[in-house]
Amino acid sequence: MPILNLADVARGEARVEGQILPSDPLWEGSEVKLEGPLRVDLRAQSVGEGVLVRGEMKVRLALECRRCLEPVVRELDDEVTLLFEPLNGEEVADLEGEVYPLPARGDYVDLGPPLREELILRLLDYVVCSESCRGLCPKCGANLNDGTCDCVPEEESSPWSALKKLKFD
Repeated sequence: MPILNLADVARGEARVEGQILPSDPLWEGSEVKLEGPLRVDLRAQSVGEGVLVRGEMKVRLALECRRCLEPVVRELDDEVTLLFEPLNGEEVADLEGEVYPLPARGDYVDLGPPLREELILRLLDYVVCSESCRGLCPKCGANLNDGTCDCVPEEESSPWSALKKLKFD
């Protein structure tokens, strides 16, 4: 678990390297499925009364194709910026994820929860196994990438389909 030592930051720039394993309880309750550990290489420095943490996070994510539901593994290699400020209880409730609270007491900050949040925000909404993925049959659920199914195609229904039945003399 990446932990930031605030005493090191007070003396100058501090470096935090670490990883969060896929089995860590931090991932419970989220839809994040890691194929390997989340690795971070971060640098922290004082900015005013707060601490600015910048660096990289790398991870292999186990996702599902949105068309055929087959497993897909994607790598995420992205920059991350976290700002920690000393806040009182009232201000913490007003935060919208832009600033993380520094503990009122203590010399350490657990970077796990903010990194979890940042990773969830970066998850891809629409992942496909390939651009030519044909998806699943809407009737029987067969994977159309493996072959065709035996379903009879439905007639298209549209607001204009009733006009096709009209006959003129």
